[in-house]
Amino acid sequence: MTNVMNVLAVAVVWTALAAYGGSPAHAMPAQNETPMAAQEPSLNVTSARPWVVRAEGAMLDTHAGSIGPHVEVGLTGGRFVAARLSIEGTLMTGSDSWSAMASTRWELLRTENGRHALTLAGGPMVLVGNGVHGTTPLAHAELAYIVRAPEGFTVLAAFGENIALTDSSYVTPAGGCFLSCPEELHRGDLLPQLRLAVGWTF
Repeated sequence: MTNVMNVLAVAVVWTALAAYGGSPAHAMPAQNETPMAAQEPSLNVTSARPWVVRAEGAMLDTHAGSIGPHVEVGLTGGRFVAARLSIEGTLMTGSDSWSAMASTRWELLRTENGRHALTLAGGPMVLVGNGVHGTTPLAHAELAYIVRAPEGFTVLAAFGENIALTDSSYVTPAGGCFLSCPEELHRGDLLPQLRLAVGWTF
């Protein structure tokens, strides 16, 4: 599963870099392009629409021995507090646990109108009620590529790592192991995560 996560992570990073490399059109309007009457290309969508709500889907490697990654779905709400800085809160739930995360997001690179951005985000996260590991506090960091349409629609694709801050509890599965056995979580263990989200800015 780690190999699948790594391949998807490379795809996220490649897509983000492609938006900034080799194509000046992403950075500024073409010089020969006729401006629209409302000057829409110059509208900075991050200042015009500082709030965001997203529906999230994520794959998280919890070392719980399940076949395939642990899948979660949830909601994120956030707001810009400075020109390139926003804060976000995320609640997600999976088949046998839920998680909560608070993030500070910095726009490392973005187009002048704010429609494309390569961002870094980080903050605390907690995995709650996992069938094998119980409740585990984590620190989260991620690289994300964000697209924002002027009408409000937005998409986020991200790859991140979560580091365990403490040793977790460990419960041996009642039915034993099938193909893959759970691993204990220790302080410093890394849990890769992929996220894909769609939402609305306002």
